Amino acid sequence: MNFAVGFKPMLGDSHSMDSLEKQLICPICLEMFSKPVVILPCQHNLCRKCANDIFQASNPLWQSRGSSSVSSGGRFRCPSCRHEVVLDRHGVYGLQRNLLVENIIDIYKQESTRPLHAKAEQQLMCDEHEDEKINIYCLSCEAPTCSLCKVFGAHKDCEVAPLPSVYKRQKSELSDGVAMLVAGNDRIQAIVTQMEEICKAIEVRGVPERPLHGARAAGGRGQGVSPPTWLGERGPGAQRTL
Repeated sequence: MNFAVGFKPMLGDSHSMDSLEKQLICPICLEMFSKPVVILPCQHNLCRKCANDIFQASNPLWQSRGSSSVSSGGRFRCPSCRHEVVLDRHGVYGLQRNLLVENIIDIYKQESTRPLHAKAEQQLMCDEHEDEKINIYCLSCEAPTCSLCKVFGAHKDCEVAPLPSVYKRQKSELSDGVAMLVAGNDRIQAIVTQMEEICKAIEVRGVPERPLHGARAAGGRGQGVSPPTWLGERGPGAQRTL
């Protein structure tokens, strides 16, 4: 996500608000960016806390050095484009803050707190029961539904839970899964890079050996080959006999 300097979001309708909100979602926590927001060298943005979480997941050995140095130096990959981010001695605290994005978030929150009559509130309604809002989640069928469906409808014998609590739990699980995938991919990429370096080192060490073997072979032909030991054992008398 790139915001040009001087950008002022147009927040005239709910569609514009929804479009802007999608641009302000952190790819790690899947929530709106929380301050401070840092901008990576690849121009993508992260919550600084999320950037620190990615760093710790990608560099588990750093955690054993103590909490004071967990985010000092090291590297991790951008979750959006996989660009490698190299940190200086200040760690994630050395990343530049994106004040423009932080200002846009403030504007968005101000617009979001306007009177309710100025916004068109969207609420999913139950298809089976008119005017009933979908407010629970059927754990047995894995589908959102309404309270009347639980009382005497299709889900009366099912196990249900409040929709907001299920949403928060599944969102947390999804965020953890994304972080694990990012960390696992970074480890695999590190192994691939290490293997490539080993292959290059083997090739470099193998280049001088080829002419060396050739020189030994040529030297052997020029200097002659020592006679077999059985010829030496016969001595000069053998030559006179011939």
